[in-house]
Amino acid sequence: MSYQTDFETWKPAIESLSQDKTKLPNQPVDDFAGSAETLAHEAAKDKEVLQQAGLDVTLIDELTSLSGALRYCQAQWMSEYRARQEAQKEWLAQSPEAYTLRNEMLHHFRFAYRNHPDIKKKVTRISEGAGHTDMIQDLLELAVLGDKHPEPLTAIGYDVAISTQARTTSQSMANLLAEANGARNLTSETKQMRDKAYTLLTDKVSTVREYGRYVFWKNAERREKYLNS
Repeated sequence: MSYQTDFETWKPAIESLSQDKTKLPNQPVDDFAGSAETLAHEAAKDKEVLQQAGLDVTLIDELTSLSGALRYCQAQWMSEYRARQEAQKEWLAQSPEAYTLRNEMLHHFRFAYRNHPDIKKKVTRISEGAGHTDMIQDLLELAVLGDKHPEPLTAIGYDVAISTQARTTSQSMANLLAEANGARNLTSETKQMRDKAYTLLTDKVSTVREYGRYVFWKNAERREKYLNS
């Protein structure tokens, strides 16, 4: 079966695990999935004796498919995480130009509307505040204001293409900021699914290892197969 098929099989169980019982990985997930698959292979050799000791041997069969589900969840989370990281880099690269555009528009608008008190107040209000979200909103509001009162801007030779650019920049930077903020906030449904899959597999691995160590307490070679890796 494919990892995606494994995931679809385990999806209901993964989703039903409560958040308060979910564990965070304390080791590389790919390594842990590999060790669980190796354990499944070794335990299959000892299935009869493990069953005699009271182990529900369906756990052994579940290790491989649940490992596949975990691998799928990990791949999904890593894809999302890398996209968030890339968005953060893009924000750092593009935001200075957006701030420059906002400042340029404020410069033009303050001069164009200097003799229009009501509009001048609006420009002043827009210029207040700080921060990324404020800059994004400023670009949009300045573009809208310029569209409503174009004559003073036309009189000073203002290029209306700047307002068009401001609208586009505001939208693109808003989307980019949302993604970039996600890079700092590691809470996501994808990550939660990964953590839950890891938790389910951890519990099953622990149970199989526990029985293996019990059964082979006098057989060092076989007992070693059930030690924590």
